[in-house]
Amino acid sequence: MESGAYGAANAGGSFDLRRFVSQPQVLTRFVSMVLALIVFSCIFGEGYSNTHNTDQLHCVFNKNEDACRYGSAIGVLAFLASAFFLVVDALFSQISNATDRKYLVIGDLLFSGCAGFPGLPALQGWSGCLH
Repeated sequence: MESGAYGAANAGGSFDLRRFVSQPQVLTRFVSMVLALIVFSCIFGEGYSNTHNTDQLHCVFNKNEDACRYGSAIGVLAFLASAFFLVVDALFSQISNATDRKYLVIGDLLFSGCAGFPGLPALQGWSGCLH
């Protein structure tokens, strides 16, 4: 069992890349970054199409522009958040202040726990919208 708040007893240690990459949260962040790239790349690349009658592009989700904007924003935000928390994980052992460590851990938990809730009502309206 570690002594010190949020692992502060280990602060100031050297950075070990092999140990860092083998941590489960780091692997999860890498997977999250790849999935976020896939989400917003698919929407940017194929999320808009035009009909045979007009050259104007429409979103493939019920021709609702907000749906494509929301999906793109969520994908970009997820990628940026994963990259930010990956850097925080890399630098976490260098932070000796227990209060800063506490705020970083709480921020990570709040962001991860609350990130999906804004999309739940929107998904209700988009069910069965791919054609």
